[in-house]
Amino acid sequence: MNRFKIIILLFSFSCLFSCETPVTFSEPQPVGISNLSGFPKLIQGQYISFTDNSILSISENLMLRIYDFDEKIHKNQLDSTSRLIGNTIVDLTTNEKTHIKHEGDSLISHIHYIDTLFQIDNENVVKKFKGYYFLNKFYGNTSWEVKKLELSKGKLIISRISTKIEIENLKTITESSQDTIAPYKFTITKKQFKKFIKSDGFSDSEVFIKQK
Repeated sequence: MNRFKIIILLFSFSCLFSCETPVTFSEPQPVGISNLSGFPKLIQGQYISFTDNSILSISENLMLRIYDFDEKIHKNQLDSTSRLIGNTIVDLTTNEKTHIKHEGDSLISHIHYIDTLFQIDNENVVKKFKGYYFLNKFYGNTSWEVKKLELSKGKLIISRISTKIEIENLKTITESSQDTIAPYKFTITKKQFKKFIKSDGFSDSEVFIKQK
């Protein structure tokens, strides 16, 4: 894999959306709340990430992350599977070609990549509860990964469960014992889920600012 492919992968899979989840639930959360048919117009639009300036685009049924930037590397950084031929880098393993510009000994490539983060369907459902939106993604074997979305004063915050404190809190709230190996799977009532939210659940967050 040449360096340009690595760059695309690093930027297209942010930890918030791609890291293996340590926690799943046996049902979409919160239970007893109807699924939304789509993202409401209130949160539809484009947002810029505080983390890497990528664009988060939300339409009625789709959430995309868009990377669009120039990347500069020194030509000596190309690995043995890549060959520079004029204004093109050729991947010798796949014959894939990447157009570049020269700037002294540096090579500049324009990176444009779109990553689908969430698409509402039977395995990706959204629920609204207590002013928050919860993104439920089917994780397999009757398990659901859940993220929290909040919009306040043009600032959109997407949060996940990741810390040991949160996991221990879930064990206490649900009065359950869990295996020592993640992902931990919890069965939780609506009342217990509400309590978890109030006790600083979903603390691992990424912030986006609304653009239009």
